[in-house]
Amino acid sequence: MSQRLVIGSRGSELALWQARHIQECLKSAHPGLEVIIEIITSKGDKIQDVPLAKIGGKGLFTKELEVALLDGSIDLAVHSLKDLPTELPPGLALGAVPRRENPQDAFVGRTAQGLAELAQGATVGTSSLRRRAQLLAARPDLNIVDLRGNVPTRIEKMSSEGMDAIILAAAGLIRLQMDQHISECLDHSTMLPAVSQGALGIEIRDNDARVAGLVRVLHHDATFDAVTAERALLSGLGGGCQTPLGALCTTENDTLHLNARIVSPDGTQVFAVSLDGSTHDAAALGQQAAQDLLAQGADRIVAELDAGTEATGTPLQGKRIAITRAQDQSQKLTAALHGLGAEVISFPTIDVRAVTPDADLPDASTCDWLIFTSVNGVRYFSQALEARERNLDGFSKTSICAIGSGTSALLQEMGLSVSLSPNTATAEELGKTLTALEGDLNRKNILLPRGNLARTTLPEILRAAGATVIESIVYETQCTAPDAAAVRTFLQQDLDAVTFTSASTAENLATILGAEQWGELAGRCAFASIGPITTDALKAMGTPPTLEAEQHDIPGLVRALTKHFQG
Repeated sequence: MSQRLVIGSRGSELALWQARHIQECLKSAHPGLEVIIEIITSKGDKIQDVPLAKIGGKGLFTKELEVALLDGSIDLAVHSLKDLPTELPPGLALGAVPRRENPQDAFVGRTAQGLAELAQGATVGTSSLRRRAQLLAARPDLNIVDLRGNVPTRIEKMSSEGMDAIILAAAGLIRLQMDQHISECLDHSTMLPAVSQGALGIEIRDNDARVAGLVRVLHHDATFDAVTAERALLSGLGGGCQTPLGALCTTENDTLHLNARIVSPDGTQVFAVSLDGSTHDAAALGQQAAQDLLAQGADRIVAELDAGTEATGTPLQGKRIAITRAQDQSQKLTAALHGLGAEVISFPTIDVRAVTPDADLPDASTCDWLIFTSVNGVRYFSQALEARERNLDGFSKTSICAIGSGTSALLQEMGLSVSLSPNTATAEELGKTLTALEGDLNRKNILLPRGNLARTTLPEILRAAGATVIESIVYETQCTAPDAAAVRTFLQQDLDAVTFTSASTAENLATILGAEQWGELAGRCAFASIGPITTDALKAMGTPPTLEAEQHDIPGLVRALTKHFQG
């Protein structure tokens, strides 16, 4: 039996402390065992100047460690458990959860010694939507600003960027022996922590009995029961690390006490639950808490965050909005608009169907990146693989980029971890982001499944940066042919807005209506564009859009419509 273990860790000071702590615990428990640490840089560590909600899927800080586990480069990975998705990739398991450190959030003040001492309008830094929401619920006067970086960097930024205070996890400060900076540990009545905050998770291969046996000595049953309830709660809400959920479960003998709170991003709506249950039913307790929160009305906050809108009642009440995308792909936009009070008119202008790629699809082992620019790309690429007796699971070790929250969500539903999920769909920005992540795109192989009408800008930019780009046409878009009666009915609608989710939806509607009726429609209602490519198509036809989504996906489009009609 081998007496050597390799621990994979991120390279931040806190991550390395955690890895070294586990290293020493294992060596102490198993004399003679050689334990080494290998540093692996995650996507989340490489980009420090963009808010977390704008760049990451659920596995932003864990993807590369999991790939190293699956290919055998490391034997275990040490994570802050709050960063680890509630659903692990196939082949991996949670091997141990050590005793939890203080789970509270810490108030670090420049001069103030606590939240209550902050002056009216004081500036507080945090990158967490959960912390932002709970702070505003307690102190709506505060100016909350985004703050990224490792723990020492955040403390330095507090002074250099003129913040009055910042909020950090107490556990991180304690582990780095920087707890002298803690002015106050925030009471749970004000600030419930993130799910699993303060706990570590040791991830291993699910079939590795040797490693499982070695790490079992580190497992703490009470902590595991508590975080199991918290993670089941998060899973039951369908949320990720940017859901404004605070939760803390504690144990007393065989009883669990779970407190949870969801707060709207502006702090004005608070939904809370407090439940007790048996340690033997930890997951069921978390699921029940999730259902109770959703039943209270928190489902609206979760749904509207997923749709990119804030909880503001029914801001689209009485508005009649047309959807022009393909009939079988309009459900999410229809549901989001209905949920905000709008009447939805469906008038699909395109049909989408699968096509057989001209060339063989490359093997996953030859691809450094797989980029999906739409849900269609995922669906039809998956079908193309299945036709060749392959599937997307073969790309589980490939870095995957997904444009838009819907594309990212679909991939995660299919069991794939997304390394990068930018909210903006411009080729220029995506090229910059990939270059920042990799440092250099030379000798990088990028597979780009797409449609027949896709623009060439993205592959051109990636090739100019040195990448080898393999384009694979896996679907085609065609113009629909509605009859004259359907066109008359559509034009008779008293529309407030028409939505365009691609250049082809706009171009095809103009073709269907003809120049005169197209111009008349543009003159009497708002044209809403999902992003710059669609906007350029509308401008080329002489009808620039009334509004364009800042976030180039369905949630962003809904947010833009809401802002337009509220303003």
